[in-house]
Amino acid sequence: MNSCLHENSSLLWTKVLGAFFLCLGLSVTGANRAGAAEPGPVISLVIDGKGISTDVQPIRENGRMLVPIRVVAESTGANVTYETANRQVTVTEKGKRIVLLVDSRTAFVDGKRVTMDAPAMIVNQRTVVPIRFVSEALGYQVVWDERAGVAQVQTKPVEDKAAVIQEASNPYVVQAGDTLTGIAERHHTTVQALKKNNYLSSDELTVQQLLFLPEGSKKSEHPLSTVGDSRLYDDSFYFPFSEATWYEPYGDSYGSDREWTESNSGNVRSHEGIDIMAPKGTPVYAVTDGTINRVGWNTYGGWRVNITDRAGRYRMYYAHLSAYAPGLAIGDTIRAGQLIGFVGDTGYGGTGTVGMFEPHLHFGLYKNSDGLAIDPYFYLRYWEQNKVESPFS
Repeated sequence: MNSCLHENSSLLWTKVLGAFFLCLGLSVTGANRAGAAEPGPVISLVIDGKGISTDVQPIRENGRMLVPIRVVAESTGANVTYETANRQVTVTEKGKRIVLLVDSRTAFVDGKRVTMDAPAMIVNQRTVVPIRFVSEALGYQVVWDERAGVAQVQTKPVEDKAAVIQEASNPYVVQAGDTLTGIAERHHTTVQALKKNNYLSSDELTVQQLLFLPEGSKKSEHPLSTVGDSRLYDDSFYFPFSEATWYEPYGDSYGSDREWTESNSGNVRSHEGIDIMAPKGTPVYAVTDGTINRVGWNTYGGWRVNITDRAGRYRMYYAHLSAYAPGLAIGDTIRAGQLIGFVGDTGYGGTGTVGMFEPHLHFGLYKNSDGLAIDPYFYLRYWEQNKVESPFS
């Protein structure tokens, strides 16, 4: 596109502006290591809850991060005009008009002169402008996630897409022969209250399904402590998706057959985790505090990251990612609720293989002592009631 930028030309892009960048007027610290090699694709920008891949990797210059404006224009419908003769950038969207002059901190918002913290400039034959200034001038919200090294832009009100259980302190594990009527009668509640609290659309139950008894119910006859390790049923653990994330209802897919193998021998292997279907680019968060013990490409898991919990008992496996948050490396300390990557469809082949299945997060749980897989279904259902809050709520 550079060949089009000749003297006295005026170019107009609608939604697409491949040759422009935004300069993030925020300090780059913490998770970003200068010069460190990334383990795979990296996403540094989230718009309206979706990680946005850029055709050019973000540039760090004097403590600032530069990211393509093209993705913002595509996501918001903004129109951008660049006039080479006077080196002027004009951004219009929803009645707002912003004019910026290259190499100048002066800008005009709806005709009013203002001074920016950082000037528009040319970097590597690209024009860059401050993302915070432009976003806020257009009425967007901007948050810098320092821990993850990711900028988040919200152009519209956040919708809570999660079905939140109102009362989750009294879990019940469904037993063989159970019915909603029987469970309700034995726990001094009603079928209607059970269905409402658990967002059930039918009366059908499956063995070992997890229910949450409504407020005022009798103490559960079959609590979660009868299944698995009670130490994992703790409020310090987070669900890997945020409260504003849409994802499909998931079942217990642990142990199901998987036909694809690295050797293509036709052998069937056992699925060692839970698949949660979600749109590509959905942010993925760390379930617990821990340390990265593996990160990078895996033939089965694609771009994946393994995190050993702080106590050294378990390893959490996040697979099929489309990209990572910046700066992840083996040995890094990760905090519960930290953004670590983005949902994708990578894996089942050599490095970079995509499209072998629909986008989803594969979450696996392993004992650190012997590497044996554990069914994480019940833990995920419990952690589902504890999600990272949207910074724009």
